[in-house]
Amino acid sequence: MIDGAKLLEAIHEIVDEKKIDKEIILEGISEGFKKAYEKFFDLEAIIRVDIDEQTGQIKVFKQLNVVQKVEDEWLEVGITEAKERFGEEVTIGDIVYEPVKFGEEFSKLAVMQVGQIIKQKIREGEKNKLYEEFLTKNHEIVGGTIRDITDTNYLVDVDGSTIAIWNKKMIPGEEFEEGDRICFYVEEVSRENKHSQVLASRIHPDFLAKLMETQVPEIADGTIEVKSVSREPGRRSKIAVHSNEENVDPIGACVGAGGNRIKEVSKELNGEKIDIVLWNEDQKTFIINALAPVKVVSIDFNEDLNEAFVIVPNEQLSLAIGKKGMAARLVANLVNTKINILSLDNSIEQNITNLWNGNITEDELKDPDFLNNVNKRKNNSNNFSNKFKPRYDNARDLEEDKFYDEIDDSKYLQDNSLEDIETYSQTFEEISNNEEVDETIDIDDYDSYYEK
Repeated sequence: MIDGAKLLEAIHEIVDEKKIDKEIILEGISEGFKKAYEKFFDLEAIIRVDIDEQTGQIKVFKQLNVVQKVEDEWLEVGITEAKERFGEEVTIGDIVYEPVKFGEEFSKLAVMQVGQIIKQKIREGEKNKLYEEFLTKNHEIVGGTIRDITDTNYLVDVDGSTIAIWNKKMIPGEEFEEGDRICFYVEEVSRENKHSQVLASRIHPDFLAKLMETQVPEIADGTIEVKSVSREPGRRSKIAVHSNEENVDPIGACVGAGGNRIKEVSKELNGEKIDIVLWNEDQKTFIINALAPVKVVSIDFNEDLNEAFVIVPNEQLSLAIGKKGMAARLVANLVNTKINILSLDNSIEQNITNLWNGNITEDELKDPDFLNNVNKRKNNSNNFSNKFKPRYDNARDLEEDKFYDEIDDSKYLQDNSLEDIETYSQTFEEISNNEEVDETIDIDDYDSYYEK
């Protein structure tokens, strides 16, 4: 027989440790005894299980239909016998419950069935609990403590729940140890996902947007809107912002005094360099802003095809493209437009019309001071790069490029912009391989990049 006291103790232990409703556990015990009876005695029998929550005593009953003539003794009982066993008030058609006497063999089978079902109930209960707990945190930033690190993920304790951040969802090059605090973006919450009910990410574009919200009160209260985000996690990102109040400068507010706000966000992202871009409802203006500090000589935007041909100064083509096309890809994703970037000389060779409708005039382009300004900004960007140098100081970081290659860009690319860029501008790869330029905007020079 089953020890009632031990049963109650086990129930309370499960409820306390797993935070599962006691009724779910009792339901599991009842189901276990029913399945055990079906296997041990009769598959078609209808069973009722009563559990005394005070003593832990379990009683099992078999349901019988009262009939005039018995045809199935497992499911029926004759009227005469029924009156003798259950009382004279019993009539034909009534349902009575016969106590089931079970010995040691049945008890073992019942315990085994109960154990299996309880485990299943616990898993289902934990899944439901996790789903309900994190559903309200979907698309928000959540913090926790790393309690274990495996070859494939970081296991994070969040208020008693364990959330896995897969390595491919971590920023390449960053390292954490057990006991470290970590925050992540809840990308998706699923009730049935077998691998990760809570999809946690530190590389999602909205992780940056939410971090900005924590550092910039004007974003939190709605004064400033984040319109779009484009990221190369751990390396570079662009975030487009717009102010709903004319007297609030969205770029200055996001950067903060002395760059204090943007520095905190960059620090959380393992030194990721962040450019704040002024959003504009005019797509051509938005693209020009997104390309800063690169000057735009000409821009021809086809609204129907959502495609733009942009001509930039010869001296800034490599800056517009970036290493391995990163800068061009960031801009294309930020503005969600296919962009073809050419130098002034390229445009002449390919007979592409120069509209001279950008943010630099022909006279300014010929001005010797223009080259001096380009060189000055290169020097400024190098200084900025030193300030925000990522924490790459171990052997794992030597494979940094491999980590970047493993990132599923399709999750974050809003179109085939990178492929289109490489197809329509074959000079990109040659230039980016021949000259590596850090395309970071210096914090102190943000406003100057939007001067006409």
